[in-house]
Amino acid sequence: MHKALVILHKEWLELRGERTLLMTVIVPPLLLTILPIVALYLIGSTPDEDTSQLGAVIADPSFAGLSEPEVGQALMGKQFGLMFLIMPLLVPATIASYSIVGEKMRRTLEPLLAAPVRTWELLLGKCLASLIPSLIITWGAATVFVLALRLIVLSDRVYQVILGGGWWILLLLGSPSLALIMVAATVAISGRVNDPRTAQQVSAVVVVPLLALFIAQLLGVVVLTPLLALIASTALAFLAILAFAGAILLFERENILTRWAS
Repeated sequence: MHKALVILHKEWLELRGERTLLMTVIVPPLLLTILPIVALYLIGSTPDEDTSQLGAVIADPSFAGLSEPEVGQALMGKQFGLMFLIMPLLVPATIASYSIVGEKMRRTLEPLLAAPVRTWELLLGKCLASLIPSLIITWGAATVFVLALRLIVLSDRVYQVILGGGWWILLLLGSPSLALIMVAATVAISGRVNDPRTAQQVSAVVVVPLLALFIAQLLGVVVLTPLLALIASTALAFLAILAFAGAILLFERENILTRWAS
């Protein structure tokens, strides 16, 4: 475990010197935080009748008793809230894709692979280097959203509908698992490609199931209850463990060292 922490420290030192990489990590979450706040403020100020009327066809009991303007703001707010579940997938993918391929491009991968460190320690350090910043950014952005939402919602009921128990459970319990799944997938793929962008594009398929949840909730097919969120978080934790174990098995250390050193 000590060696994994040493690798984690090394990764963070190298990350500090990558100004462009830091910008690609910070700017998207910043936009995904500001745009929903502005949009919800505008919806609350000038409610769209078409958006408001959608609440009548959604089988979500939490909408019961809300006025049409409140329904419009609550409906869009719930969709925007899912963006903070996408952040744990977007942020670490950028860092993790450079974790292996970037080492190769800087010609620092060979001595690292030849070092007396076990594969799981190497990958754990690299995964943590992506996982920890992604959770800090995700939870920090969500905190800003929660505080700003209190100032712009039309009523306390709208606030409670947008930030239901299911959302909190997925944010706090599901986000770490989502981030680890993305990191493990990206690291595993990075060990087989020579371009960080290729690793990001291939690993982006992990986002598809979450986008399906976004659409299902918008159409009213799925209601994100606390029980459903708890079940989903448990399943994600199991998948995260499998993903990390799979990354270790797929990381052909000797082959990578031989192929990339040549």
